[in-house]
Parts: sequence; C-alpha cells; structure tokens
Amino acid sequence: MKHPMRYARTRTMAVVATLLATGLLAGCAEELPTPKPEAPVAEAVVTQSQERKILDKVAGVVADVTKVGQAKALEDRLTGPALSIRETQLQVAAARKDTEPLTDLTMEMQQVILPSDQEWPRSSYAITVQPKDLTTPVLMAFEQSSAREQYKLWGWVRLLPGVTMPQFAEADLGSPAVPPDDKSLKVSPETAIAQYASVLTVDERSKYAENFADDDLRQFFRDYGKLQVDAINKEECKGAFEVAYEPTKDPVKAVRTADGGALVIAAMISKETITAREDGCEIGPPTKTTQALWGDADVTNVVEVNYEDMVAMYLPPEGSNDQISLVGYEHVPSSVSND
Repeated sequence: MKHPMRYARTRTMAVVATLLATGLLAGCAEELPTPKPEAPVAEAVVTQSQERKILDKVAGVVADVTKVGQAKALEDRLTGPALSIRETQLQVAAARKDTEPLTDLTMEMQQVILPSDQEWPRSSYAITVQPKDLTTPVLMAFEQSSAREQYKLWGWVRLLPGVTMPQFAEADLGSPAVPPDDKSLKVSPETAIAQYASVLTVDERSKYAENFADDDLRQFFRDYGKLQVDAINKEECKGAFEVAYEPTKDPVKAVRTADGGALVIAAMISKETITAREDGCEIGPPTKTTQALWGDADVTNVVEVNYEDMVAMYLPPEGSNDQISLVGYEHVPSSVSND
C-alpha cells in the first residue's frame, strides 16, 4: 500500500523540477494576455411585444369607458395626471353632449421608447400615428409603480404640428430614466418645468424667457387673449386677459435622448381670467366648452377658467447652445366661474 504513494511523490517532485527548470514557477516567462470581460449590453426591461400587450389593454379600458361613460373603470389602467384629465374630458363631453373634447387614445403606435432601468417605478413612452380626426399624433407616458403593479397610462400630450422629435436608443436596447434633479442637462427637468410655468404666465417678461424657444402654446395665448380683449373693447368695456401657470405636485418624468439630453413630460394647472373693467359691463363664457361648464351661473364682469395641463419638452444636454423647446401639450378646461 505504500508503494503507490511513494511513486506519486516521486512523480510530483519530477514535475516541479521540470517547471522550475523552464522558469514557469520562477516567474521568468511572460504572462499570456487574458481578454477583458465585455461590458454588459443594456437591454430594455420590457420587450416590444410586451409593450404591445400593455397598449392593447389600456386602449381597451379607455374604449369601454368612452362607450359607457363609467369613469371609475379608468382606474384599472390610468393613473396620475392621465386619470384626472380623462375624467375631466368625460365630464366636459357629457356637459357638451358630444365627444369632441375627448383626445383620441386608440394607441396605434409609430414609435415606442422602452425603459432600461431595473428598478421601479418604470416608465415607457409611445407616439401614435396621426389619429383619424386628423389632429396631431399623441405622445403617451406609461408607468409601472412596482413589480406587482400593471403598467398604466400616466400622461399624454398632443404633439405640435410639424415638430421634430429627438432621437432615442433603439427600442430593444431601452432608454434610461432621468431623475427630476439631474445635473447633466441645461437645467434639471423639475427646474425646466418651473421656469416654463413662469414663461407661460408672463411670456417675454419672464427672466427665463431666453432659455426657451418660442412655441405654439405661447402664441396661442397671445392670439386668444387679443381676441377676447378686442371683443370686450368693441363694447367699450376695457378688456383684460391674464393666464397663470404652475406645476402640480405630480413627479416630473424624463427619459434620456440619444444626444445626452432628455424628453421631459409634466403636469401643470392654469387659470385664465378675462375681465371687463368698465363699470356696468358684463361678459359670459366665450367658448362652447366653457358655456357647458358655466351652466346657469350669473353673468358678471369676470370669467375665470381653470385648466388641467400636460406639457412635454426637449431639454438639451449641459453645455449646449440650444434652447429648451416644447414638443407638445394638452390643455383641458375643468371648471368655470364668475369671480
């Protein structure tokens, strides 16, 4: 029984001696290069087929509610600003007795922007084809608040006519979320929204006006305000028009663009005030929607219209000379009063 052990020991010593002689154990030979491990390739945490199923389920709930008018069912697949705005649109449509106030949310998409983040909440985005009513395509944001929750529609905007959207990573690779206080951009997403509220409120008089490219929403308020003031002045009633914007407490959502910038989408609220300043003058609600919301309220010299809003903008990376630019918005009247 001892002979095999002695043989093994003798063979081992011989191997060691050979290795020492060739310098392999003495460190004289050069080390062979070893390949460095490749960096992991980012992948979307939601596949395009999974996103399609999400879109179909959300669209199904929206369509069912639109037909039967039971807004409570929206909670299954809508959340945050989207839930509030759609409920408001349904109320306005009921007051007007038509469906014109309802944004087309049929969800036939031309592009999806999928998340690459492993943690929650997760957000995905999608852009529709042009709706059948020939309005502009809709940019939608979806949220999954936790691993056990379903994806729900969180918000949307109607894109500006002719807008050029920023580029994103390929859908299969996914795009990372950008924190609201991110410092790699011209300004942080939450700062951009606060500044834009100031710009919408006082236009070029805002100290932040130079940070933003002029846009259709600002021009709308200039044109609409002038129209209302001119109508009041024809009656020699000294018309005035004001609008005030502020961000809501809803979190700002942002996703990284291919150039290092971000697409930002956020909820806001606004108030539009039309006033006849001359004593004895009276004015009523100026549009079909505001008339429907007005009901049988007494007419005075003031009309105040409250709105629920969503805005989406492109935020350039830090150091860029480009201005922040609006890419879309939603502006939904929610109530009207006479004081």
